[in-house]
Amino acid sequence: MEDKDIRVYEFEHLKEDAGLVHGIFTRDGAGGHGFGPSTAAMDPENGYSAAAINRRLITRKLGPAPLVFLNQVHGDTVKTLKQEDHDPSKIFEIEKQAYRADGAITDMKGLFLVIQVADCQSVMLYDPHKKVIANIHSGWRGSVLDIIGKCVDKMVLEFGCCPENFLAGISPSLGPCCSEFIHYKDEIPEHLWKYKHGDKDFFDFWTMSQDQLMEKGVKKENIRNMGICTKCHTDVFYSFRGERTIGRFACAISMI
Repeated sequence: MEDKDIRVYEFEHLKEDAGLVHGIFTRDGAGGHGFGPSTAAMDPENGYSAAAINRRLITRKLGPAPLVFLNQVHGDTVKTLKQEDHDPSKIFEIEKQAYRADGAITDMKGLFLVIQVADCQSVMLYDPHKKVIANIHSGWRGSVLDIIGKCVDKMVLEFGCCPENFLAGISPSLGPCCSEFIHYKDEIPEHLWKYKHGDKDFFDFWTMSQDQLMEKGVKKENIRNMGICTKCHTDVFYSFRGERTIGRFACAISMI
């Protein structure tokens, strides 16, 4: 399989940095044969033989490096992986860990932080000054818990990062056109009701995430939202709301 057969989306402002590699994989990542990175394909515990195939797809496209997958639970825990705490000769052992978290931060080069989504957002962060990256799984529950803001705080506290230097990208995810919450009064705190979209019970989580980043000091001009609704584009991306499927697509970022 040629690299050109593996379809990924990229953020232009992240792509410009020669020290960074990232990609938003599509469901037809293997040239339209249905082997694009997904939950079924990448979870080593569910017995799918496609797991190894899809892990190879990521490294084939983005480069050979350990892949850090998280046991995502829609919480607000962010895992930190520091270079000073790991033996470089044993970096691939990190791949065997099952971190129970919905975000990861690292200053280690050659390590892919991978988030799996199917309507939720993958929010990628990069501090080009401190050379620190993060990848966040933020669905509506994560938005309510402000996992994005907590991740930024952790980058500042543990790595001395300055948010105004951050570059941020919001992956394809459920858009305000399809993000309906008929029980929003029981699920979403009142202070977030300002993100209701239009007259119906739809919410704009794209703007909410942007605001949560900006509230922590990230500059608006450094934030990119792909603006692609997964439910409206099930031909390209997995969508739980659109298909009620377990499939999820991978969003990966690494420094080189």
